[in-house]
Amino acid sequence: MASTPEPHRRYRLAELTRVELQRRLPGATVVIPIGATEQHGPHLPLLTDHLMAETIALRAATKVPASVDVLVAPVLPYGCSSHHIAVGGALTISQRTYIGLLVDLGEGLARMGCTRLVFLNGHGGNEDAMRVAANELVFERRLGMAVTAASYWAIGQAVLASLPFAGPGHAGHFETSGVLALRPDLPQLDARYPEDARPRPLASMGKIHGITVRYPGIWEASDGVSDAADLASAELGTEIVDGIARATADFLVAFHEQPLLP
Repeated sequence: MASTPEPHRRYRLAELTRVELQRRLPGATVVIPIGATEQHGPHLPLLTDHLMAETIALRAATKVPASVDVLVAPVLPYGCSSHHIAVGGALTISQRTYIGLLVDLGEGLARMGCTRLVFLNGHGGNEDAMRVAANELVFERRLGMAVTAASYWAIGQAVLASLPFAGPGHAGHFETSGVLALRPDLPQLDARYPEDARPRPLASMGKIHGITVRYPGIWEASDGVSDAADLASAELGTEIVDGIARATADFLVAFHEQPLLP
């Protein structure tokens, strides 16, 4: 049974003392937001992915009922971004190292008593690594901890379905709207691409019958951007972030309330 939080309980894990952490961790769901520090076209900051992941995690934590204890760990601002080196740069971690990093973080939490862990992802390049890490934690390390790994756009797919354009893409309408809502001081809109006359390779060549295909040179051919940002706005970004945060809160409640197997 979930613990009952006291009023005004803090949900940022790093703000707790060790005494508070030891008391709450066994009955809490821990969320580790993971993102990237990488190019996002000529107009968006490198922090776009980890800004979105962290914001959605923190906002979701404020929306869960008092009976669901959620602790949000500090965001991991680096990811698997080697494909961005040739089109503008990134601080990147190899997939093998990233898997090990996530496993180490998860195992450390389990050793302290954590029983439920969520990797909340904000960067597409992390998806394969985070799923492997979740599998290793549960099925190979056998730590007795339930683990899930999900990208925020997968959790918020109903929100994406309501958008006037395909999402989430990379450095296009979707992400530009998000950053305009969260950090309006950072986008350089004069540098963004005008409306594309035809789909860029990243948008048109990434799937065949729904199956992902990895093409060499696809990022360079797209200049590291999936779509233009002429439809982006802060108002749309607010709608996107708030909608996905609500969906994430619902997901966290369902995950937290699912009984652990004996």
